[in-house]
Amino acid sequence: MEVKRGSKVEIVSIPWHFSAFGYELLDQLFVPLLSTAQRANDLLGIRVRGESSALQAAMYMGGELLCDASFLPIRPRDEISSSNLYRIDFVQDIFEVSTITFSSVQNKEALFTVVIKGRIRGDKFQVLDAATGTTLFSFSRFEAEKPNFFTREFPFVAYESRRDPALFGAGTNDHLVEDAISMTLSIPVAGGSARVLVEKKNGDVHAEVMTPGTTASFMRLPLSTLNSIPKTVNAIEEFFKAHPDHTAITSVLPAESEGNRVGPSET
Repeated sequence: MEVKRGSKVEIVSIPWHFSAFGYELLDQLFVPLLSTAQRANDLLGIRVRGESSALQAAMYMGGELLCDASFLPIRPRDEISSSNLYRIDFVQDIFEVSTITFSSVQNKEALFTVVIKGRIRGDKFQVLDAATGTTLFSFSRFEAEKPNFFTREFPFVAYESRRDPALFGAGTNDHLVEDAISMTLSIPVAGGSARVLVEKKNGDVHAEVMTPGTTASFMRLPLSTLNSIPKTVNAIEEFFKAHPDHTAITSVLPAESEGNRVGPSET
């Protein structure tokens, strides 16, 4: 199989094309390129000056990339393989990435392509299956800035949502948005169970999963999983199986003689 060792960047509004060899990971360029595009947007006042300012913003960003030795100008027809293709369109206010995603869960490996799409000035990004166009899930810029989000959470959620769209899909859960949720769950793990705390504040569109007694979240759950306790437990259990290092930082309890009880802990 051909190894893809970099990324391509296309500034649609000019158009200019760049190759970034050695930048094959999403977390290397996603936030920096988004920040550069937003800075160009703000400096040139696209939101009030129209298409001519969009062209100026595109040229500004192109100039920024030309000054960076990591980006090599290329011709549109150059055949250069890459893991990610960034498309930045200032006229349409679109920041888009087509990325090859690899996931390994329970000895099952998968290689597939997804498309991340959002507004340059936006905070929310939709993830779509490149083959079907189906919306798989969404994430915020805040999540994108979390350490290891694109190397741990993103591949796992992308894989699981392709396998079961109802698990992480963008379903209708408006009735849960205004609810506040706090529950402790026991999740089956090797040798016992891991106790986790699932919390959601009023107005949040996701729930945080953390170790009881701490405030550091190691996973986020979409509202669609909160409709069902078994679905919530299954999502966290699958995450632990894919990332056993997280189990070590949770409260692992020995297996009970009658079996582990899975569900909200009694208070």
